Amino acid sequence: METRYPIRAVAKITNLSLDRLRVWERRYKAVVPERSQRGRQYRPEDIARLLLLNELVQKGHAIGAIASRSDEELRRLLAQQPVQPAAALPPAADMLAPILAAIESFDAPRASDELSRLAAVLSPRDLVYQVTVPLMREVGVRWHNGTLAIAQEHLVSQMLRTLLGSMMRLFRQPNPAMTMVLSTPAGEPHEFGILAAAMLASLAGVEPVYLGPNLPAREIADAARKTSARVVAVSVTSPSETTQPELNALAAAMPEDAELWVGGAASTGLDLSNPGRKTRLIEDLPAFERECRRWRS
Repeated sequence: METRYPIRAVAKITNLSLDRLRVWERRYKAVVPERSQRGRQYRPEDIARLLLLNELVQKGHAIGAIASRSDEELRRLLAQQPVQPAAALPPAADMLAPILAAIESFDAPRASDELSRLAAVLSPRDLVYQVTVPLMREVGVRWHNGTLAIAQEHLVSQMLRTLLGSMMRLFRQPNPAMTMVLSTPAGEPHEFGILAAAMLASLAGVEPVYLGPNLPAREIADAARKTSARVVAVSVTSPSETTQPELNALAAAMPEDAELWVGGAASTGLDLSNPGRKTRLIEDLPAFERECRRWRS
């Protein structure tokens, strides 16, 4: 049975007040939630639509002018808007300190609770840019300087995979623009960047197939073929002597009609000039969003 959400949960997820949700429903018929003895019950697609509407309203559109438009029209309208850079994170240390303290003590439930609390009060995109990415960066720094162990990095990875799964279920579009396979090549164990990309892909109306890190080229290409993926996205953070050969092998094994997107901190040092292959260098996450919007529109 499909999950239903009460109005208070929807208010937290969408960052819309209860009064505004009721007005958008009564006056503009923006969504029509089901009714039960427990009150309004919203479907995941209702929440996805409210997030679209709220983002457009924040960009200057009047709710009365867009409330009657279809989801597809709203996505096309949003795709025409320039992607704004994420706002600088005000006191990152204050926001991330409870999560990092829980990670340091291997307190997985407390770390997950803190992340869930932030997910309830931030928009999904702000959650990625203002919490997930800074958290990944800080954990990476601490891992490199030896103040966090590999086991703690794995703890964060698992926590963020769970968050990704929740976001994919909640924001899955009924008619996604395309399917995208995401992974890191063999020899690249760090998955934080590609995890963030998978979250943003889900928000952008793309169906992400997240395979995890450190996969041989042939397995990534086979997954793309079996899922009819139009894009394969890989991230490279710590290149090794096998990185370039693996990327070359992946480009050669890719389905002919699929694109290969390569990003990550070390991607600019790679040779991506594969003759006859559609290979794109993705400079950062905003650039990744723009490419997703290109497909969506």
